[in-house]
Amino acid sequence: MSDLNSFKEKAGDLLSKAAGTAKDLAGAAAAKTKQLSRITKLNMDIVAQKDAIRKAYAELGQLYYENHHDAPEGLLLQACQEIDVAKEAIANMEAEIAALRAGPEEAQDAGFEAVVDATAAQADVQVEIVTEEDADHLFPDGEGGPAIPDIAPFKAPADPGE
Repeated sequence: MSDLNSFKEKAGDLLSKAAGTAKDLAGAAAAKTKQLSRITKLNMDIVAQKDAIRKAYAELGQLYYENHHDAPEGLLLQACQEIDVAKEAIANMEAEIAALRAGPEEAQDAGFEAVVDATAAQADVQVEIVTEEDADHLFPDGEGGPAIPDIAPFKAPADPGE
């Protein structure tokens, strides 16, 4: 019988240790879950703050444009011009949509010349559309006129929060 009692004690000790280990593992899992939950919440809060920054930048840009688009300065000149061109293009497209809705007889494609004329008027510049024949007449040496520098379009920061 002493072997049976010894076996019961060892089995009890083993079960006791297993229960303790299981309790420790459950506690560690709970702590890890709590940690991951906090990290997730912080990441969500960071995204919300970055979104708030993006909205503030957009509002700041809109306020600047509304108050200074007639006389922008420095780097903002190109951005304001791009906004003006885009607004004019939108207005032309909306006018074309209205004409299409009114009926096929009133519908006209705005066309390249109309867009250039409207853009030139908005940007306060003169634009002359030159055909290939006109170019040969205006620039008989075959060089095609003065070089026009490439201007990269304005690019807003990808992530203003960083």
